[in-house]
Amino acid sequence: MKTKFSLSFACLLLISILNISTASAQFRFGVRGGIDVSSTKLNTDIFKASNQLGFQIGPTAEFIVPMSGFGADIAVLYGHKEYKMKDKQADGSLSDYNYISVPVNIKQRISLGLVGIFFTGGVYGNVKVGDEGADNVGDVISAYKHKNFIFGLGAGAGINVFRHLDVGLYFRGDLTNNYSYEYMDAETFQNKKNQYWTVGVNYFF
Repeated sequence: MKTKFSLSFACLLLISILNISTASAQFRFGVRGGIDVSSTKLNTDIFKASNQLGFQIGPTAEFIVPMSGFGADIAVLYGHKEYKMKDKQADGSLSDYNYISVPVNIKQRISLGLVGIFFTGGVYGNVKVGDEGADNVGDVISAYKHKNFIFGLGAGAGINVFRHLDVGLYFRGDLTNNYSYEYMDAETFQNKKNQYWTVGVNYFF
């Protein structure tokens, strides 16, 4: 029931976004990329390999209503999630996996000349598409059976430079727990959470 309600909410949000008047909206395409991080301290350590948990990259589209700065965006992202064990057990096993994510957000832009700020929030759906732990036919079949859908909410904020480049910090939280075999004991796996922080960059053409 909870999943059905969440999907209905996502559909209503998407319909509302599509109802924005495209005749008066500024519509543009771009490329979006991001790195999932375990620590969000804004210094050079944020980009260290030991702080990175995965990444996403893919095309994005945005439309903004002039004067108001209000609009929406949607993206189709290929993502990779990594797991790092801090405490290995004899029967502990967890592989990385790949997924396709479709975030749909409403957005508010505030122009300050050549530099601006933005705030965004919305929903996303993830579908698992691969498992790096699949080494044989049995593993491939098992990985395929575990493909499933995850639904969640996201929010973010950042700065815009020269109207083309967005740099921001984004938060995602899963509302469903459908990759069930990957949600193991939190004390065993360092990154066993359903909440993520991402340092992201959007470039609009």
